[in-house]
Amino acid sequence: MKHRYLWPNFYRKRLKILFPRSIEAETTSKFLNFGLKKLEKFFKSSEPWLLKRKDNLGKIPNKIPEEGMLPEKIISMVIEEFFPGVPNWRSPKLQYNICAPVNTVAQTLLSLGQEINIHNISTDFAGNCLYAEKIISKMTADLIDLPQDKVRALFSFGGTASNMYAMKLSINKAVPNAGKTGVPSNLYVMITEKAHFSHKTVGDWLGIGVDRLIQVNSDEESRSIIDDAEAKARSIIEKGGILAGFQINGGPFYDFAVDDIGAFVGLRDKLVKEYKLPFSPHIHVDSVITWIWLMFNGYDFELNPLKIPLEILPTIKKQFERIYQIRRADSWGVDFHKGLGGCPTPCGLFVSNNKNELLLLSKKEKGIDTHHLGNDWSLEDPSDITLETSRSAGEALSAVGSLMSMGKNGFRRFLANQIFYTKIFRDLISAENDFLVGNPHSLGFNTMVLISPSNKKMVWKEFLKLAEDDSALLDRANEETKSFYEFCLKSGGNIKRLGCSFSKSFYKTKTGKSVSGLKYCFVSPHMDFSSVKEEVEKIKKQLADFRISKKR
Repeated sequence: MKHRYLWPNFYRKRLKILFPRSIEAETTSKFLNFGLKKLEKFFKSSEPWLLKRKDNLGKIPNKIPEEGMLPEKIISMVIEEFFPGVPNWRSPKLQYNICAPVNTVAQTLLSLGQEINIHNISTDFAGNCLYAEKIISKMTADLIDLPQDKVRALFSFGGTASNMYAMKLSINKAVPNAGKTGVPSNLYVMITEKAHFSHKTVGDWLGIGVDRLIQVNSDEESRSIIDDAEAKARSIIEKGGILAGFQINGGPFYDFAVDDIGAFVGLRDKLVKEYKLPFSPHIHVDSVITWIWLMFNGYDFELNPLKIPLEILPTIKKQFERIYQIRRADSWGVDFHKGLGGCPTPCGLFVSNNKNELLLLSKKEKGIDTHHLGNDWSLEDPSDITLETSRSAGEALSAVGSLMSMGKNGFRRFLANQIFYTKIFRDLISAENDFLVGNPHSLGFNTMVLISPSNKKMVWKEFLKLAEDDSALLDRANEETKSFYEFCLKSGGNIKRLGCSFSKSFYKTKTGKSVSGLKYCFVSPHMDFSSVKEEVEKIKKQLADFRISKKR
């Protein structure tokens, strides 16, 4: 058989463009720059959304072409067809949700890691890039004043993943052979009333079952009630159940409520001692948003060297002191792609405050042979304990870029700025007769806005009392808020569309009824007074137009 090169000359030239043999700056940067310039034409200034176009559908064929197309044409078609309507998280006019505006250094390092497709599986796949994950582990230990050799962090796809790691550890601690024989039908995990829905998702996927996730009631600040937790925990144990762990609030959305972590640790230890439990139930703090307050560890609140406004300094300090107790928990989570983390999604982190416990996740211990990876001569092989095998090094590299380029003081200023303008926004909203703030107790940078019933100025507690006494009033208020948001969506373009999103159930009354609201979250580092004032004027104008339209 003659040796023939199956690529004709035409394809050889194309291969040099699509798959250059060596790492070079020209090809990838050329196409990336082309794409960015194309995006510039769509994103005008700092508009919150890329405007939708009527003529942008149908350019991408729904069948794979026989021959490849030119790169520039593909990039143009993809941007024109798929990008319209996407949000611009860097814009101060966008307050839609908790997604992070991307730090350019973080994005660059992610792109470089993906350019050569680095897999953080083992040293054979990753080279020295596994050390980036170790560096992040040491940094997280530093934030909570634990020994750096004790803490181990693993990158994964987000908050759901970190909750899954924690719940899996809870199972394996309580029932060491569960990985082989399955989860017993009498195993329970305690979650909170205000928990993110992902806790239930994880309970479902891990085979515990949603019905065996026992919810702890919350107080007016949305913090879990420790007495309720104790009563329910004792009931589980005394009825012969296995209490595998607690997954508690570390600042979930809406209220950013951080539970009394120390009290839960104390409760766990008391239960172990009293009932002579053969294991220690795992305590995980779902802190994927509020971990950023840990940047204030070491900050001198008395001297206040960054000159943070005194109106918000106590608020920041209070939340920091609550989340700092995370050092007493067994594990916690970080999402660099949420809030102020600055990384592209996905970039989540599961942090174990005792790295030796991660051995409970070992595949080898359960008889799972990972010979497909060929890691026999690797100096390090975290794939034995990680949920995913296909792990990009880009996440760890991106996080290093974000943390190193901002530094603690950068993140402190960023957080202070968001809290400051959140306070101004709430004050302006509260001054209006037509609106009220639905989460005035929240220590975070989000605000829930409700339309006041009967155009009467009131505070949250007054509204809540009315709503609990009159369910019909609550139904009307919810419907008006929803209809108003839909009106704004249909008004057209970025000019009339509000910067917020809508939540049909950010709060539950004592009778279990949902309260709806407009959800504002300040994540752009460019947030300033003019942006806040502009949004307040817009929501006032839109409500007036909405009410006029209802009379027609």
